[in-house]
Amino acid sequence: MPRWALLTLTLACAPRSISPTVQVEAPAAEGCDPERDRAAILRMAGSYRVEFAFEETVSLSEGYTPRAPYRTTGTEWVGVVEDTPGRVSLQHILVVTKDGQPAPLKHWRQDWTFEDTELLEFRGRQSWEHHALSPAEARCTWSQAVFEVDDGPRYEGSGRWTHARGVSSWQSGETWRPLPRREYTKRSDYDVLTGTNRHALTPTGWVHEQDSLKVVLGPVPHALVRERGLNVYTRLPEAQSLPEASAYWTDTQGFWSEVRQEWHALFQAHPHLTMRENAEGRRRSEELFALAETYRQRQREGKPESAANMRAQIRATLERFVERGVSATASQREASR
Repeated sequence: MPRWALLTLTLACAPRSISPTVQVEAPAAEGCDPERDRAAILRMAGSYRVEFAFEETVSLSEGYTPRAPYRTTGTEWVGVVEDTPGRVSLQHILVVTKDGQPAPLKHWRQDWTFEDTELLEFRGRQSWEHHALSPAEARCTWSQAVFEVDDGPRYEGSGRWTHARGVSSWQSGETWRPLPRREYTKRSDYDVLTGTNRHALTPTGWVHEQDSLKVVLGPVPHALVRERGLNVYTRLPEAQSLPEASAYWTDTQGFWSEVRQEWHALFQAHPHLTMRENAEGRRRSEELFALAETYRQRQREGKPESAANMRAQIRATLERFVERGVSATASQREASR
């Protein structure tokens, strides 16, 4: 059976709302089982062979021809960064071959929060802003916040885990996402992906299914094409546990913990945040990965950087890439007018 047969989302051609506001229906209280949900999230940790597949299926704009499908494979370690009753954080690290040797590359991160009432939504054009959910909307739901390789914001959605018919799965409400890394340096004919994400456990690992529209923003926003995605994570045997990835994380997790705290401070200070992709000819990820390597080297030499100095360097780096931030104080003043 082809991989695409695993997709269970109906690929209807009807236009969707392009509002990024997440609509979450309050579930019945008796169906709430946060411990079972949390156990399902934790089962996504481990070492995997991953198949990434994306296909544009239906043209929704006159004259547009769907692009060729995108497919690639890789190996990836998923480690647990945080595990508390109401929050789980999972870090992904790719392992590639460089000069004939396995080399770890920090990949994306996913943070899960139970009954989260504040989401950080992507709004297009490299901008993000906070969106509040009422306690009734958040009841029994889990938010999933996805972050870039340098822990910068990507997207956040909210939905409910279900465990019917022996299948544990979670599906978001409609969520806005930036262009994926496979396209954002190659395309400029659309501005945002809108759609749903589904994570489901399988007997051999888990899958991430995506049903999206590629949307052009502007005076009259319109959908360019529909795309479906299927990322299949197949658990590797114990003998192939990707020790290079876990070793990299052991060496650098102190640095990335400080990065996460600085990003969090930035999110809290600015209800609306717009980021530059480049500053002085350098990408943000390049700057932070260089700092991470310096941190790693100093640790190995027994000359660790002080936490204060490290935080100051990280903060200065992030601030260079902030194009426009609306502070919480300014936002409150504006709201009171």
